[in-house]
Amino acid sequence: MTIKRNTTDSLLVWSFYICTLVFTFFSCSKEIKIDYPKTEKQLVVEGYIETGKYPIVFLTKSSPYFEKIDSANIAELIASVAKVSVICDGNEEVLTLRYNSNYFPSYYYEGTSILGEIGKTYYLKVELSGKTYTSRTTLVEPVPIDNISLVTTTGNKIQKFINIQFKDPSIKSNFYRVYAKRVGKDSTFYPSYLSTFNDFGFDGNNFTYELIRSYSPIVQSDNGRYFIDGDSVQIKFCSIEEKQFNYWKKIEGQIALASNPFGISSSDPLSTIDGGALGIWAGLSSKYYTIKIK
Repeated sequence: MTIKRNTTDSLLVWSFYICTLVFTFFSCSKEIKIDYPKTEKQLVVEGYIETGKYPIVFLTKSSPYFEKIDSANIAELIASVAKVSVICDGNEEVLTLRYNSNYFPSYYYEGTSILGEIGKTYYLKVELSGKTYTSRTTLVEPVPIDNISLVTTTGNKIQKFINIQFKDPSIKSNFYRVYAKRVGKDSTFYPSYLSTFNDFGFDGNNFTYELIRSYSPIVQSDNGRYFIDGDSVQIKFCSIEEKQFNYWKKIEGQIALASNPFGISSSDPLSTIDGGALGIWAGLSSKYYTIKIK
């Protein structure tokens, strides 16, 4: 005898079976809510005074790690209502708030009268929301570059790195930072890859530094590490203080750890600013050079 199955009954059985599985799955799951720690926003200072130039200071506020980032949030993180002053030799200047789309953030404070001079000490004072933050920096003696040469990358003749050679002064420790800018391509100077170093291991001797191009992931899509034929490159070679060296080396270490899933990031970043702010106030004893890549 042949038994004929009713198709409608089979579909009902399967539907009941699937619904039972779905109900069982969701009834066994539990929603987990994570309460992220509340962190107080801190003022972040990034300020420089360079030989022959006026001081420039960027002010922002720190952002919690898990906070949503969009155009509205970024605007709120810019501290544009502060009073920023620079003092040198008893003279005090209040810096002016300016806007430049080539910078990030685009708002910054700049001076118009006090210029950077070798050997002088400059005091920074930031007043915001009833609090005062201070710092100081001195422009040390600059070191000149003796020779600039090009190194062709393996397998591509138009891709180049830049070698700079210089004589390190003896007796005292020296600290350096290197920036580069491609004329017509980069809106400003960017620190080179591993830009900050000291004279440990070559004190008082000749040294060759390989300048590898860096970039800003926020404002640039071209993230290559090399220069190419036709580029005109401006080099800014800076002598800096030891505290600046310590600050930037730690920042570079944090960037390196960010790409390592097993790395442990520090929750206590360095700062050269007194009063509870993060960041740096730096004197850059700079010398400029230009080389054509060909």
